[in-house]
Order: sequence, then C-alpha cells, then structure tokens
Amino acid sequence: MNILLVSNSDICRSRMAQKILSSFGYGTKIFTSGVLPGRVVPSSVVGVMEQNGYDCSRKKASDVDIYCHQPWDYVITLCEEAKEVEGDFNKEVKTGSIFLLMTRFSIFMRMKQNWNISISELYETMYRELYEFYRDELSEQLFATVASVGLIPMSM
Repeated sequence: MNILLVSNSDICRSRMAQKILSSFGYGTKIFTSGVLPGRVVPSSVVGVMEQNGYDCSRKKASDVDIYCHQPWDYVITLCEEAKEVEGDFNKEVKTGSIFLLMTRFSIFMRMKQNWNISISELYETMYRELYEFYRDELSEQLFATVASVGLIPMSM
C-alpha cells in the first residue's frame, strides 16, 4: 500500500506523521512531500520525536510535484495549504483521506511561544488521529493483503 503525506513544507507534520503511521504495522510504503519544501527539520521536532522513540530523519524535503503522476492508495493532506494539490492526484489515487489536524498548531506557530509545547500537542493529536485512520481504514486492508500471500492463515 502506497501512501503520500503532503504538508506545507515537508519538515514537520509530514515527517512526524510518516514515523507515527509507519510504527503501527507493516505493509505500507509512506512518502512525504511539501507544497513549498523547507530546508531542515526543526530541532524541536527532532526532540519531541526522539522523546517518543522515533528517529526523525533529516533527509531533504521533497516537492509534491515529483509525486503527482504516481499511483497512490491514499494521499493525506496534513494542512490547509496542502489541500490545493488534491486535484493534481484525482486520477492517481484509489482512496483519498484528508486530515486537517493543524488548526491549534497554526495558532501556536503564530504566537511563537511555547513552541515545544505545541510540537508535543501536535504529536499527541497526530498520533491519536493517525491511529484511528490506521485502525479504521488500513488494518483490515493490510491484514487481507498479508493473508492473501499466505503469510498468515485466513482463519485467524
């Protein structure tokens, strides 16, 4: 199953979501991209992710344009700015899901105070919502795929 996470800059929300979603199980290939790719993952994001047991990669941010003509099972937009690219994926996406998790986070960013608290709150919100997405949307599909290739018995 191929999943693309799209955020504004591909240095915060998408990276966090990729690590969280990947931790729930196997059978997914998760890519990240940004509408306006940033430069470096902020140290506060790296810190929060490390506190929660994730190694937050410092790979170069990817532009969403490189993924527009590839097939996807899901394209998940993580912020209001990323919604503008939904039309670019209409023919390539089997199922589309939209999470607009970031209203509270945007308010904290504008205030520029309590940055670490807002990143921690963002992590908690994303974890809950991505887990619900995994549980409700992905787990049965992934289970069926694994069973169909004979890795586990169907009677489980």
